[in-house]
Amino acid sequence: MTTILITLPFFAVIACGFFATRRKIINSEGRSGLNLFVYYFALPVLIFSLMAQADIRSEFQWTFVAAYLLVGLVLFIASLVVATLFFKIDYDLRVVFASACIYGNTGYLGLPFVVIAFGQAASVPVVICTTVDLAVMLPLASILLDFNKASSGIPFAQVCRKIAHSIVKNPLLVAVALGVLFSLSGLEMPQVADRFFVLLGAAAAPCALFALGSSLDEERAGFLQGEILTISFIKLVIHPLLIFFAMFHLFSVSDIWARSAVIAAAMPVAVTVYVLAQQYKTYIGRTSASILISTIISVATLAFVLNYIT
Repeated sequence: MTTILITLPFFAVIACGFFATRRKIINSEGRSGLNLFVYYFALPVLIFSLMAQADIRSEFQWTFVAAYLLVGLVLFIASLVVATLFFKIDYDLRVVFASACIYGNTGYLGLPFVVIAFGQAASVPVVICTTVDLAVMLPLASILLDFNKASSGIPFAQVCRKIAHSIVKNPLLVAVALGVLFSLSGLEMPQVADRFFVLLGAAAAPCALFALGSSLDEERAGFLQGEILTISFIKLVIHPLLIFFAMFHLFSVSDIWARSAVIAAAMPVAVTVYVLAQQYKTYIGRTSASILISTIISVATLAFVLNYIT
């Protein structure tokens, strides 16, 4: 019941976007505007705020970060291989496919879930999981997509310049860098700035979910396609299993942090992957469907994972 109550608002916002498009209240141009707002304003502000407020020197358990990051990178590469061998899809589609397999809804869904399950102490490791995803895994996907875009029949030196230019202009990477610098500076966030970041950052999730719901009406994708079910299986089953093994057996991670990481890894595909797909105009329909299907299935899988590790 707890899982259903936590996920229900997400379905409600997605449904609002779906029916708004079905009733012609919003069209593809409106959805595109929402995605641009999320990508260039709301999401970078949210990333900056998370990074700036994290005490990188003392809060980060680097063993925990190493375990979480190692699993993410290994699974990302494995997912690229799966997409290549079994689905034979283009390069850009493989990158988004792999991103969907490792990037979970740790911030909007995972955080309230672990606080209810384990208490406030469990919030710190989940915030760190979210930070690692935003600071490493999402930018990695952006760089790979930019590399493919920049390298089409162009000399290597020019490709490098184009990628460097893309990195400097990428709002998500800029937000990560500025957030880390602010955290390391030891400065205190002014109250008025903090309120601004909270206000604007809070718009990222509902706007992205609304746009996702809108895309479900126009970007038709078979919800039970092999790719979508594979993404859901990797994200909801394989990812938490690997995190469980890494946290409890490979690395010496404290119990509450390890359990929180397993729950974070068991989260469904994040709406941020849809924002990425929309920004690069690739794999949009199947990304939307994988988010919806994995979120529905997670009602059962999260209940099982929670029961197993508690």
